[in-house]
Amino acid sequence: MFIDDNSPDGTAQRIQNLVEKDPGVQLLSRKTKEGLGHAYREAFQRVHESNRWDRIFMMDADLSHQPIHLTEIDTALDDHAFVVGSRYLRGVSVLNWSIIRLNLSYSANWYIRVLTGMPFSDCTSGFRGFHSELIPLLLSSNIKSSGYAFLVETLYDVWKNGTDICEVPIVFVERTSGDSKVSLQVFIESLVTPVRLRIKSLFGNQPGQ
Repeated sequence: MFIDDNSPDGTAQRIQNLVEKDPGVQLLSRKTKEGLGHAYREAFQRVHESNRWDRIFMMDADLSHQPIHLTEIDTALDDHAFVVGSRYLRGVSVLNWSIIRLNLSYSANWYIRVLTGMPFSDCTSGFRGFHSELIPLLLSSNIKSSGYAFLVETLYDVWKNGTDICEVPIVFVERTSGDSKVSLQVFIESLVTPVRLRIKSLFGNQPGQ
């Protein structure tokens, strides 16, 4: 399933051409851009209603998440309920990033771990796999983030729920075309979300509350 939030680059039409040739391909075309979180929640809802799949995989469609790693994530799901493809599990596995961007990403993960207590090396990775039984938790959780912080908040809720989570190493490759969609609002949300999760934890709120 490809999710397109009315992008101006013709993505939806290209995917629609694939849909007409391959019934296994689906397009979730959204009229307005409401953020990563809203897009994924709508996709989760569709997958849940279809009740056709046992395992769900999340990844960027610009090939920065390399499909070759799907096999490793799938294999890890034989023994775990939720798997994160990590760029930092074995040192740093990122290609073609500037040193500034790499330091920002690495520092952001340190910041998230300190505030939330999560033990994962890559809390912001969007390359993930999980069993479909977890979808009701993701849909029922009171997740407030709409930008990339959605990835942090969903991982936090799944972790707090006691889910068996593991990380597998991946190599992340910077996209060869297109622009980053990180706005100032998304950046601020990414800074505030770990603080909010920390406060929620101190007051004893459980995922979904």
